[in-house]
Amino acid sequence: MIEELLRIFTLADLLDVTVILIVVLALNLMAGYAGIPNFGMALFVFIGAFSLAGIGTRVALLLTSIVDPGFIDRLSRAHLLIAKTYNGSFKDILLYGVAGDPMVNRVAAPEMEEIISQDLILSMILLVTVLGAAIILGALMGIIASFAAVRLKEDYLAIVLLAFSEMMVMVIFAQTDFLVGGPNGAYVVKPWPTVLEGAVKPITPPGISSDLMIALIVSLLVLLLTFVYAERIANSPMGRVLRAMRDDDLVIATFGRDVPLTRLKVMAVGAMIASIAGVLYATIRTPVVASTYDRFTWTFVPWAMMILGGMANNWGVVLGAITIYVGQRLIYYYTPSVFQAMVPILDVISRLAVPLILSSTALIIILLALRWRAKTGLVRRLATYTIIGLTGFMGSTLILAVSIHHIISNIVYVQALLPKIFLGMVIILVLYLRPQGIIPEKPARTLSRRELKEILAGRSR
Repeated sequence: MIEELLRIFTLADLLDVTVILIVVLALNLMAGYAGIPNFGMALFVFIGAFSLAGIGTRVALLLTSIVDPGFIDRLSRAHLLIAKTYNGSFKDILLYGVAGDPMVNRVAAPEMEEIISQDLILSMILLVTVLGAAIILGALMGIIASFAAVRLKEDYLAIVLLAFSEMMVMVIFAQTDFLVGGPNGAYVVKPWPTVLEGAVKPITPPGISSDLMIALIVSLLVLLLTFVYAERIANSPMGRVLRAMRDDDLVIATFGRDVPLTRLKVMAVGAMIASIAGVLYATIRTPVVASTYDRFTWTFVPWAMMILGGMANNWGVVLGAITIYVGQRLIYYYTPSVFQAMVPILDVISRLAVPLILSSTALIIILLALRWRAKTGLVRRLATYTIIGLTGFMGSTLILAVSIHHIISNIVYVQALLPKIFLGMVIILVLYLRPQGIIPEKPARTLSRRELKEILAGRSR
C-alpha cells in the first residue's frame, strides 16, 4: 500500500501541492478575509515565473558576462545561427535573445547556470534579484488590480479581475516573444549554488535531483512562514477589520477606516505571496510557458480548495487544498485501470440504456410528487438528493450508450477530463450541502462580562 502511494505521489507532487497551498493561503487572505473576489490569481502566480524566466535569465547573462567576458563570443562561435542572427551584439541577445529566442535560450541557460552555480555570491545575487522582482512586480500588479476593487463589488469585480488576468497572461505574455519566449516559453537559470546542492545531497532520495530537493525545502519554509503570517493576520485587529470590511465596508468606513487603502494593501500582500509561489514553481516546471498558467489550474482550482476547506479559516483551506489535490491525483492515476475493469459492466449498461433512462425518469417524477407533499425538511432533502443522483445517472447512462467504445479507445482524454468533472462536483455539493466548508470560519472572540467590568473599573479609577 505504501509503495503504491509512493508511486502515485512523488516529491514533485509534494512540491506542487506546497506551491498550491501558498497560493490558496494568499487567496484566502484576499477573498476569505477581505471579501475581494480575486479571479485573477493566475496572473500573480505567473508574475513570479516571469521574474525567474524573463528577468532572472537576463540578470544571469549580465553576471555571466562579468565573470566571463568572452561568453557571448564563445556562444556565437559554437552556434552559427546565433552568430548570424545577432552578430555578437550583447544588447540584442540581452533584450531579445536570452529569454525570448528559443534558439539562444535553450543553449545559453544551462551554460549560464553552470557558471553561476559555482559562485555562491553570484547565486545569492541572482536569487535576491529574482525574489525582489517577484515581490515588486506582484505588488505592482496587485495595486493595479486594487483600483478595480475600490470601484466594483462582487460579481463585476470578479469578472474584471478574470479578464485582466487573461489579457495579461494569454495575450501579452503568451503572444509576445521577447518577454518570456511567447508560445515556446523560456528555460530558467536556477539560483541554487553548488554548495547548497552538496548540502542536501545526503537527504536526497535516489533518483531525485538536488534542484527538486532544494526547491521543496525552500517551498516548505515559505509555506510555513505564509501560514504563520496568515494566522497572525487573522487573529489580529487587522483581521477583524478585514472581516468587517468583507461583511459591510460602509460600517467600518463610518468608523474612520480607509477602505480603499485597506483593499490596496491586501491585494498587494496577496499578490506578493502568490508571486513568490510562482518563482518556486518555475524552478522545476521549466520551460516557463505563459499559456500553461491558465485560469483553471491557478484560479478555479484554488477557489474550489478554499470553498471546500472553509473560507476565512487557514486550517480549513489547507485541508481543502490537500483533499482536492489528492482526489484529482488518484482519479487521474486510476482512471485507465478502472475503466478497463468496468468494460463488461459498462457494455451492459449501454445496452440497457433505454429501460434504465425510462425507469429513472419515472422515479424522478414520483420523487418530485413526494417532495411536493412532504411535510418535513428531512424527507424533502432526501428526495432532492435522490433526484440529483438519478439525474446524474441518466446523463452518464446516455453518454455511455452513445460513446462507450469511443470513450475506451480515447481513455487519455477521459483521464484528463475526469479530475475537472470531480472539481465541479465538489464545488456544487459543497455549495449546496455545506457552504461554510469543512471547517467553518471561527467567530471573532469578544470580551467576557468579567473582562468588561475590569476594564470599566480600571477606567473609573
